[in-house]
Amino acid sequence: MKESSLDMAGYDTIFVGFPIWATDVPQAVLSFLNQYDLSGKTVIPFCTHDGYGAGNSYESIREASHVDSVKEGIAIEAKDVPGAQDVVQEWLDRIQIADVNTDNTSEDSTATEDMPIQIVIDDKILEGVLYNSSLAEEFKEKLPITVSMSGYGGREYYGGIDFTPLNAENGQLNFENGDITYCSTNNTMAIFYAQTDRPNLTMEVIPIGKVTSDLAVFDTFSGNEEITFQAVK
Repeated sequence: MKESSLDMAGYDTIFVGFPIWATDVPQAVLSFLNQYDLSGKTVIPFCTHDGYGAGNSYESIREASHVDSVKEGIAIEAKDVPGAQDVVQEWLDRIQIADVNTDNTSEDSTATEDMPIQIVIDDKILEGVLYNSSLAEEFKEKLPITVSMSGYGGREYYGGIDFTPLNAENGQLNFENGDITYCSTNNTMAIFYAQTDRPNLTMEVIPIGKVTSDLAVFDTFSGNEEITFQAVK
């Protein structure tokens, strides 16, 4: 293995890009990350794939880079890369990474802020946000939204919604703990609260927000819950 002389001390945010190889990160990338201790830094993965999503790669990146968690990544199918500029920009907006081509001193700089929301379940009120994306904006306009959600697999609550968003494109087959997502395949919202032995999904989801409260509370709920998403009063 060739030693790297890259000085990581001057970087707070590290983007790690790679092609998916056998549902995971190429060994060369893992070998590179294993040379550094990136604890305390923000690590953001992005990858290309041939149709099966990010696989186990985000977890592998987390382990190899020695960080507690990685920020929401993006996985783009190889055939879609040439036309992915808008998708990538929406992802950067969602994870609050400024566009390097944008003057961040403009009066509109606050437009990238997430919208605080409350998630009401039984007698519990959780905190969360909805992202600044075209899809999330459609959900903001519908607030408050109450969804009959069912628990599944010890990892998520999901349920159908009574409207069909128009801006649902480029989903992913993986999730981060706390993700609030939309799935266009069955027109459902979901809250993912725990990585399990089944971290990969069979239907693509699109993150539209995140629960920011302690996710351990989801283990106390029943199998079926009425969950309300509402603006902060």
